[in-house]
Parts: sequence; C-alpha cells; structure tokens
Amino acid sequence: MQRGNKYPMPVVLIAMLIVSCLTACIKADSYAEPDATIRGTIYDSLTGQPLQLDMGEASIQLLELSWTATAPTPNPNFGANTEGYYNNSRIFKGYYNININGPFVPLAPTWPSVIDSSRNINIQGVTTKDFTVSSMLVIQWVTPPVFNASDSSITATIKVIRGTNHPAYNHDAIKNINFYINGNAPYPANSNYDNRYTNVKTSFPNNETVVLNGVVTSNVFAYGNNYIVKSIGKIAPTSTPRTWWVRVGACTTTNIPVVGTPLNYSTIQTVTVSK
Repeated sequence: MQRGNKYPMPVVLIAMLIVSCLTACIKADSYAEPDATIRGTIYDSLTGQPLQLDMGEASIQLLELSWTATAPTPNPNFGANTEGYYNNSRIFKGYYNININGPFVPLAPTWPSVIDSSRNINIQGVTTKDFTVSSMLVIQWVTPPVFNASDSSITATIKVIRGTNHPAYNHDAIKNINFYINGNAPYPANSNYDNRYTNVKTSFPNNETVVLNGVVTSNVFAYGNNYIVKSIGKIAPTSTPRTWWVRVGACTTTNIPVVGTPLNYSTIQTVTVSK
C-alpha cells in the first residue's frame, strides 16, 4: 500500500516560505568585539602609595563621548583590587570621560550630569590612566602587630590621621576602627575576616583603657595620636606555626556621595603564632 505524504504540499510550501523570510530578516552583527583595555592605579596623595582598599570598594566609571547616535550613557562600573589597581580589557575603543568613586574626596560628585573634561581620555589598545586621590583617613602602623602569649591576643599600635584638608570632608568624628584578623586568606578587610578574633569598634569613650600583658593602660582615641588595637577572643597557638593576616580599617561619620561611609585601610601585616 502506498503511504501518503504526512503534510499536504501547500503546508510544506508555506513553512519553507516562513523559514526563508526569517533567514532574510536576520542580519549578522558586523561590529567587532570590544578589545581595548583601560588600566591604572589609584594612589593616595598623602603617602604616594597605592590606595589600600577592600575588594570592589572603589569603582571606575566610563561615559562614552564618541558615540553620538544617542545621548551618552555610562558603561557598567568595574572595580579596583585591594591595592588600588584596576584593569578592564573588554572596552570598545573610543573617546570617554572617566570617573572613580571610593573612600576619598569625590572627583566628580554629580557625575555624569556634570563631568570634568580634564578626565576625558581616548581609549584604544592598552591605555593607562592613574589617579591620585585624597583619602578620608590614613592609617599608619606605629608598632607592628605582635602575638601576646599572656592572653592569646594580637595587638598593635596605630595612628589615624586625616587624609584631606577639604573643609567638607575633614571635620567629622571617627565612626569605626576595626582590627581585622584572618588566618585563611591574605586580604583581611570588611568583606573577609574571622569574626572570632576581629575587633569591630564603634565606641570611643574618653576614659577608654586596654589590657596589655595584664596591665591596664589608657587608650583614648584622638586623630594623630597613638592608639592601641587588640583582637578579641583567644587565638590558640598550634604546634605548627600559623600565619595570621591583620589589617586596620577606619572611617568617619562623613557621608560621601554615591559610596556612603566606606573604610580606609592600613597596609596588611602578618603575625606568626605557634606554641
């Protein structure tokens, strides 16, 4: 017995016509993929060193000015690493305005509605753009962190100074001084710490004291003066030496546009603890 066609000829012809129309309507994207790179380092104006950050705490913003078919639209933000370095290798080459936000005096508080044309930049190939900023605070090590066997703590002496003379950003009280401890990763910060030992301080009374090797010592905070930071809990020594990474983060009550009250950080130090 002869088997008939499953679909009538008119249906097949109509289907072929639809496929042909759809194929004709699809236009290949002829634009090249983004292959330009923008990179650089954010430096602190007071120390001259790369700005110490939490991961992603500083954001880099681009506004393309060479695209004129529509009004300029900001590109997606991208971040800097813990030592102020940023790199984005997926940028369309073109003419841009660049801005950054973070724990420092803002460069363009009302960006992108008002831009600073001095930061217009032509990005093609590999383009480097460094920034020097005025941090809200600078945290200095006066004495390096040490392990105290008497109470299984880590202590250090620091100094917190204002990083700017800008009148809008150099007058508010201290909000936090956090002593970050981490035994698993070398980048202690607000996003990465061991809460068993990290000391998050939000209160700074005029009669504050600290116990060092059994001795009660006055420890009143003031900008520019020595201040002792101490871990909480007890860090148990082990038979095999163990490295602990430590860092101090501090911020004032000043609200910075876009970013709020982010922390400034010291450099990272290590302490080895063993029996």
